[in-house]
Amino acid sequence: MLIISKRLKTAFKLFLILCLSSPLNSLPDISKAFPDMTDVFSDIDFYNESKELEKFVGYENKVLLVFFGYTHCPDVCPTTVLDMARVLNALGDDSNEVLPIFISVDHKRDDYTKVRNYVDFFDTRIAALTSDKKNIDKLTRFFKTKYELVNPAKPGFLVEHSSNIYILDKNLQVKKIIPNGIPSDEITVMLRKYL
Repeated sequence: MLIISKRLKTAFKLFLILCLSSPLNSLPDISKAFPDMTDVFSDIDFYNESKELEKFVGYENKVLLVFFGYTHCPDVCPTTVLDMARVLNALGDDSNEVLPIFISVDHKRDDYTKVRNYVDFFDTRIAALTSDKKNIDKLTRFFKTKYELVNPAKPGFLVEHSSNIYILDKNLQVKKIIPNGIPSDEITVMLRKYL
């Protein structure tokens, strides 16, 4: 009986260690590491369906999931946008309080229509944004991220970009940066804290 008790204690300790070291607990609130993001969308213009630059609206009073990518991305972007769609589905009725945003940093190839069609394949509730180089550069500076068009003169060029998802609360403050590979169910749990 004593051996079983010791094994149970050991198993319980191991379980606690695994729980406390899970991604849910290892991603702290990092809002103090970012500037005030209140004006992030009012300072940037994005293309609309008429290929004109305008302000983005519709994010007010929403928790945002922001991801930077591009529509020709062969791997990270489709899986991340799929995860954002899965989060919306897992949230059920609470999904009305969340706005996932896919922002293309490929200012050479991606226009509003391409980005809109791309995200619509996954979920029509995901916002589709892109802009010119000046606005994208300004936006990526806000988010302290970078991107680079690799050999843009060649057809089928790649774009190096962050694979993180940013969670912004309803006050537009970055609360979490979620690295690539975190399962959508864990993202959902993290996101619920800000609803």
